[in-house]
Amino acid sequence: SSIPITGTATPTLGALGRELAAEWATQDVRAALCQLLLLWLGLSLMATRLAWRAYGEEVAALCYRPPGASTTHPVDSTAAELGKTHRE
Repeated sequence: SSIPITGTATPTLGALGRELAAEWATQDVRAALCQLLLLWLGLSLMATRLAWRAYGEEVAALCYRPPGASTTHPVDSTAAELGKTHRE
């Protein structure tokens, strides 16, 4: 003998189906967000690489200190001198 689907089982299965469909849609949104974030990361890395290719030498020249050069930044030394005169 087979068990007939009663009136209460059908709405329960329908609710379960809707819940699974909603969860599936949520996973699709999560996957789309993940793809969007990965695309943003890739574009950011490409833009950084292009900017470094265009301006990298200038940035490196700003940061380069010849051997034996003072490690104190001119602004820092000026501020230190101003502090000394203020205290004296």
